Amino acid sequence: NPPPLSDYLGDLPEKLKRYDLDNMEFSGKKAYTIKGDWKLIAENFVDFYHINAVHPELSRFSRVDDHQPYQGKGQYVGFVTNPLTNSGGPGDLHNFNLFKGLAPIEKSSALFFQLFPNVSVTIYPHSVYTLMTFPTSTPGVTKESLALLMAPGARKEEDTEEEYKAKCEKLLAFVVNINDEDVEAIENLQQGLHNAREQGMHGEFLPKYDWPVHRFQNMVLDGIQGKLVNEDIMPVLSKRFEKKVVE
Repeated sequence: NPPPLSDYLGDLPEKLKRYDLDNMEFSGKKAYTIKGDWKLIAENFVDFYHINAVHPELSRFSRVDDHQPYQGKGQYVGFVTNPLTNSGGPGDLHNFNLFKGLAPIEKSSALFFQLFPNVSVTIYPHSVYTLMTFPTSTPGVTKESLALLMAPGARKEEDTEEEYKAKCEKLLAFVVNINDEDVEAIENLQQGLHNAREQGMHGEFLPKYDWPVHRFQNMVLDGIQGKLVNEDIMPVLSKRFEKKVVE
């Protein structure tokens, strides 16, 4: 039998309590067929070290050096970007009204959560986009669904319906482009991993950047045995962002 949902989610509901996720407005979606294993897709999501190499536009908005842990107990991997950097793009914070009731630091932060096993969630102060992966009967091929949702009341009072729709379409194009770049990287990496295995090559973890991948891989290993991740062997991470949330 599966564990109680409260045990599975851990402290994640507490982290999200100021975000009105129940009343978001659907904005758009895109479907993918990816030549990559679902686990590799999840690892790509939690690996923020690749942003500069793969995502030139995103790297100006969500800088690698501004990422930090937002991890507690639960079947998820969590981190944040703080602060987000307005860079003249469709995700800039002044383009939309934000979720109401956020803590001051949350108003300038992006939250990222990989919910084990197959749901990836990016939470901006004004919107959320999700990625859901579905393994297929073909090994190494995964279906994926991207969806963008806007915070309740995201439309600025001075914007007409047409102007708001155009802003949402530009934001959707922004997140779709990020994911398109990821899909290309994932498919190349999937082939590279096959080649590396044949040559007996192995990589190494960099603790500063790779702790999210380490956590996800341990969730996979423990999940095969029907267990929750063993928190006792997880590294001790900074609580700097979490402390500022509750100040």
